[in-house]
Amino acid sequence: MHRKACSFLPLPVADPWGKRYVERMQDSRPQQQRLIVPDLARGTALLGIAMANAAQAWVINGWSEDQSRVGWTVGGVRPGSVADHISAIFAAMFVHVRGLPMFSTLLGVGFGLVAASLYRKHYPAKQARRVLWRRYGILALFGLAHAFLLFYGDIMLTYGLIGIVLAVMLTLSSRTLRIIAYSILGIFTAMGVMGAFASLYFDAGAGIIESAPTATLDSLGAYFSTNAQMALGLLAMQPFAALQLGALSIIGFVWARERVLIDVASHRRTLITWTVIAGLVIVCVGLPWGLSAAGVLPAEWEMPLFVLNQAVGYLTGPGILAALALATDSLHNQVPGWARAFVALGKRSMSGYLAQSFLFVLLCTPAFLGIGLNASVTGKLLLGLLVWAITLLLAVVLDRAGKQGPFEWAHRHLSYGATGRIEPKYDHVQVAG
Repeated sequence: MHRKACSFLPLPVADPWGKRYVERMQDSRPQQQRLIVPDLARGTALLGIAMANAAQAWVINGWSEDQSRVGWTVGGVRPGSVADHISAIFAAMFVHVRGLPMFSTLLGVGFGLVAASLYRKHYPAKQARRVLWRRYGILALFGLAHAFLLFYGDIMLTYGLIGIVLAVMLTLSSRTLRIIAYSILGIFTAMGVMGAFASLYFDAGAGIIESAPTATLDSLGAYFSTNAQMALGLLAMQPFAALQLGALSIIGFVWARERVLIDVASHRRTLITWTVIAGLVIVCVGLPWGLSAAGVLPAEWEMPLFVLNQAVGYLTGPGILAALALATDSLHNQVPGWARAFVALGKRSMSGYLAQSFLFVLLCTPAFLGIGLNASVTGKLLLGLLVWAITLLLAVVLDRAGKQGPFEWAHRHLSYGATGRIEPKYDHVQVAG
């Protein structure tokens, strides 16, 4: 009797894309069991993204447009408002350049898990790349449509481009990937630090792309035309955004290869190190920036600290994810009651992210409800919280009904075909006795 057996990729065992790595992934947990940490992190990150976008993109008014006002970098602080002072500190420490870097790291983690699945299903590297290019190319197209039709600040286009590049780097060693990622982060961090010091003597605000005041978007035509113009202007920045955020995605890819989020005990030192890095950025940069925005520290420090946070805040992405992994390790990948809603949203993060744009347009633009047109930082953060809470509720409803998010469903079927999943590949067949 002869039977068909599928050949594995002819890669060295030491390569994390090789047989040993994938077999360890298979042994560590059943394929049907989904990791809790990535979904929990995505659901949490969407809250930070909603709050940050509310303050810096969706509600642009005198409190944030006038760069001579104290606290404009966080959305505007009303003089004498205790709530705004507290909100400014909170936003600087935990909101701005926090959720996006974590999402970028998670992109790499997800990429690594998809790559492992392709290997398990016997896709040679060349064919695996084609699947990945299709998956992330479609994500980029989703992002391009989102940017021009709804929200110029889209991030899916950038993530799609990152995924395409990661596919090219699929079989590089983890050591090489680390060198690439740390080199990029080092260069951008150094440039940002120099920019922060330069802003003490020059007008750093001149390089910031200014959004149109929300109050002027009083018709659908005004909104969509302004949004398209902003999206066109930001297209030129895509290579730089993809490079910086891509470094975080590379780190996430390496973490997926090395089972960092699966085997927390064996990688505790790495996770603690990144958690400490994130904590230092939050306390040493975010806190003084918030205090300056609140008027506690000198106002002339606000801009340099804002620029510095833009530079080093990206380092919080792996760190916050690491902290969540450490905090949830004792759950043994079981979803507790308090985390179910977060996980439900995390599983439908693309739909949740796009729903934010629909809701912000409906709630904030004068063409519709025009809520919060005169809001300062507290009101803007609350608007972000409201939008996120609505997406959380919608995700829970879909989860209880056993349904995917609509955009996840569309993305999977466009990427993988009618079944919406990666089917086993048996192109290389050998005969065994």
